[in-house]
Amino acid sequence: MADIDADTLLDMSHRVFAEITKIERLMSFHDPDSELAYINREAARGGCEISDDMATVLKTALTISALSGGRYDLSIAPELIKKGLLPDVEQARNEGSSWRDICLVGNRLSFAQPMLLDLGGLAKGYAVDKAFAVISNQVDDVMINAGGDLRMKQWQGQRVAVKTPCGGGSATASLPMQDAALATTANYYFAKGESAIIDPQTKQAVNNDRSISVFAPSCVVADALTKVVLLAENAVEVVKSMQASAVLIAQDGTVNNLF
Repeated sequence: MADIDADTLLDMSHRVFAEITKIERLMSFHDPDSELAYINREAARGGCEISDDMATVLKTALTISALSGGRYDLSIAPELIKKGLLPDVEQARNEGSSWRDICLVGNRLSFAQPMLLDLGGLAKGYAVDKAFAVISNQVDDVMINAGGDLRMKQWQGQRVAVKTPCGGGSATASLPMQDAALATTANYYFAKGESAIIDPQTKQAVNNDRSISVFAPSCVVADALTKVVLLAENAVEVVKSMQASAVLIAQDGTVNNLF
C-alpha cells in the first residue's frame, strides 16, 4: 500500500468520526433532538418524512423482522425502559404494538398505533458501515472496529480476536474472518441474571451464557442477525438468506460454527 502522509490520515480520521457522529445524532434514543426521537413522537400522528439513512436502516430491520417472524423487533424499547436500560421518554405507547405496526413507503414512515423504536446496536453497525464507506475507496486496506462491530476491506485470510464468555469476557478466541463485517452479542458485561437482550414474544430478558458472532457483508445486517441467531427458531434459514454465517462460543470457550 502506498504511504499516506500524516495530514491525509488526519483528514480521513476527521471524516470518519464526523460520519459516526452524524449517525448517532440521527438515531440516538437518548437525544430528544434526534430524528429517532422525532419519529417516536410523530409517526403515529399521521406519519412523517425521514432521512435516507433512517429509511435504509428501517428497511433492513423490517426485512429481518419479517424473515424471523418478529423475533427481531425494533419496538422493544418499552421493555428496555422498564429494565432501566433506556430513559423513560414518557410518551404514549401501546403494549401490544410490534414491527407489524410500522409502515415504510419510500421515505414516508407511519405507525398504526403509538409505539417506541430503539435502533440500538443496529445504528452502531450502520455507523461503522457509513464510516467505512467514507474512506474505503481511498486506501488499499482499512479496518474500522467499534467494539462489537467490525468492518474490514481486505478480510480474506484474516483472523479476529472475539471475546468469549469465559471469565466475564476477559478471554478471547481467534476466529477466521468469513466476510467483510462482524458483529458479536453477549451478556458478559452484565451481572448474572441480568440481560439487555429481550425476547419480543415473551418480553422477558434472555439470560444467555454464550456469545453469538455473525459474519455478513455489512455490519448493520450482522448486528441484527446476532439477535435472530439467539432467538429465532428459523435462524439458519434467515442467516443464510442474508448471505451470512454465525459462530457460537460457549461458556467454556468452545467454538462452534453454526452455519
